[in-house]
Amino acid sequence: MEFHARCSRQILVTSALPYANGSIHIGHLVEYIQTDIWVRYQRLRGNLVTYVCGDDAHGTPIMLAAQKQNVSPESYIEKYHAEHKQDFARFGVGFDNFYTTHSDINRDLSVLIYTRVKAAGIVEFREIQQLFDPRPTSSSLTASSKAPAPTASPPTSLATPVKSATRPSTPPTSSTPSPSSPAPSLL
Repeated sequence: MEFHARCSRQILVTSALPYANGSIHIGHLVEYIQTDIWVRYQRLRGNLVTYVCGDDAHGTPIMLAAQKQNVSPESYIEKYHAEHKQDFARFGVGFDNFYTTHSDINRDLSVLIYTRVKAAGIVEFREIQQLFDPRPTSSSLTASSKAPAPTASPPTSLATPVKSATRPSTPPTSSTPSPSSPAPSLL
């Protein structure tokens, strides 16, 4: 508790989410190691830093690669998620939480955010022209295309109002905040 009182800033940090469709390579590691170094530096300065990241586990390439290997997309992404966690640990990258976009909490928060921005009138609906292939190529695609849409009822633990973000009336004079500046509110 005493540590939190000494913090001059509370900082939330993330990196680009690696796609759960292949192994981590040196190009990925450069970003994560550099970010980890910055996070450690901020902690040494007495700041409270939370470093989060996770696999981006959605998309057509994952679905197609899983089909090709004759496994479910969930099994496919679980394999790479475990591999990614192990690779980052081997290189000493210290995430406070390394998760996945394929999780109940991610879905629930996405539905909550969407429901609130829609209710606020921020979402625009319009027809667009887009190419697509209406023919499913496997039973897993057929099943997922018939799945019901997620509900818009967030769990009660997530149903608390979100504070509006405010924009300063004048631009900051420096792009680098001083060590004593409070972190901006994101919610």
